[in-house]
Amino acid sequence: MTLINHTNQMDDELCTWPPEPQMFTRANALDQWPLPITPLTQDLVELPQERGLEEAFVSVLGVSSPSQDWTWNGCFFGYVMFGVTPAAALADNLPGWSRAGVYADYLGVHPDPDAPPERQKLDPVGLLRIGGKFLSALRTYPRRAAAEITTARSQLDADRARDWSDVTDGYLLDRIAAFHDIHMWQRVPHAVASVIGAALFKQLNQSLVGLAGDDEGPRLATEMITPLGGVHMRDAIDAMADVASGRLARDVFVRDYGFRGNNEFELAARPWEDDPATLDRLVEASGRSTTHSGADAKEAARSRVRELAGWRWPLLRAHLAFTEKHLRWRENGKVPMAMGVASIRRVVMEAARRLVGRGRIGQLDDVFYLRKDELAQALSGGGPNDLDVRIARRRATRNLAIEFPLPEIVDATPDGICEVSESRWKSLGLIPPETADDETSVLVGVGGSRGSVTGRARIVTDPTDVEIDDGDILVARGTDSAWTPLFLQADAVVVDIGGVMSHACIAAREVGIPCVIDVKTGTTRITEGQSISVDGDAGTVTLR
Repeated sequence: MTLINHTNQMDDELCTWPPEPQMFTRANALDQWPLPITPLTQDLVELPQERGLEEAFVSVLGVSSPSQDWTWNGCFFGYVMFGVTPAAALADNLPGWSRAGVYADYLGVHPDPDAPPERQKLDPVGLLRIGGKFLSALRTYPRRAAAEITTARSQLDADRARDWSDVTDGYLLDRIAAFHDIHMWQRVPHAVASVIGAALFKQLNQSLVGLAGDDEGPRLATEMITPLGGVHMRDAIDAMADVASGRLARDVFVRDYGFRGNNEFELAARPWEDDPATLDRLVEASGRSTTHSGADAKEAARSRVRELAGWRWPLLRAHLAFTEKHLRWRENGKVPMAMGVASIRRVVMEAARRLVGRGRIGQLDDVFYLRKDELAQALSGGGPNDLDVRIARRRATRNLAIEFPLPEIVDATPDGICEVSESRWKSLGLIPPETADDETSVLVGVGGSRGSVTGRARIVTDPTDVEIDDGDILVARGTDSAWTPLFLQADAVVVDIGGVMSHACIAAREVGIPCVIDVKTGTTRITEGQSISVDGDAGTVTLR
């Protein structure tokens, strides 16, 4: 069913219609892009991130062929979605993988046992080449990631200290033009870490299933690796508590962590350093939050695996340490990207101030509704004369998009987007997902972090505008890194969309609270203040 009733009210200027039908999901994009993006964000931030994925998969890992189209992500009416079809195609080049298996991992569906078996035609020479690239990436990308952090930090510190009134228009134009390549390379280590971390975790999971069985093995795999420690956003939350207790100066926190924040890759969003009221509230809340810890569950899981593994434990322990290292980089690889966006946001805001002063735009936040070329032209004294009309149209589209009932999974074609049909699922060798039962009192999802809690549901759409009290359970469509302070205050978390390696699960395990993800309808079935029971072991949420 084409979603025509809504899409015909919006322009499709930001839509990246694929040249042929392709399946997309919000599940792996919601962590990073919780809201529809603005046009300038698409041009300045999301496009180079897309090119960074291309560089990682094609040049660094060698598992795909180059393309000039938007391949790995898509954007539909401002919503960034992950392209599952090209990800599934990678299975053709990787032994032990299948397209149906990749679809199942990303979309939470099951392979159809009655579907014809897939036949891989692996190229031995190609496999050797890919294997060599993976080994090279394992050695080199952590150094590259660390170097990107150092470079991005130096640029951000310089931009914070800069007297922007002294820079020329030409300097602003040069920074805007150069950012595409800078941000593309900032994206590459994070993309590589995500692929390698996921592959290593999958191997660990399979090893533990072999030792402990299908029921216990996956649980042990997730509990053995969290809390990871050394994760930047968790360090930031600990530093907030230090600010609250007086052990750390507030300006030191802002220097080290102020570039982070909710929706941090959106240029129109404000990082903590530009939103002191939100930061003050988070710091105050961190000082009175209950301290959770997943360390006991982690040690118990490791003891159990040590017992099951016997003489194989040293090998498993080495694999575990290797997996943890790359999963840390999966999270910390976002740090130079967030710093880079914080830097270019300062450039954009100085350009906005000048364009307001020259009468080219009416207010500062109009700048986010310009395209990159329009911004450069206006700053140079040229460009179209109808910027106000374009800005108004794009702003109206984004306002409509925020209320757009975009499904979690869609098929996109050159002509539009539609919900995935039963026949389409079957053509991919998959069992169609079950339709949610609107009458049941038990929502079934996936257990992301162990434990059982009953408490008051808090439906959260904006983590900067909510107070969480003791005993509250956070219920959200999805979460990104800046939600982590709320996890320290909540007793449990319920999320509509996501997988076991999504931010919500990682953060919940990091702080030791129960989490159930992929319940699909939690934010619509659960009402604000309702009593609910969260069972992270069973993956269920019971409405009271």
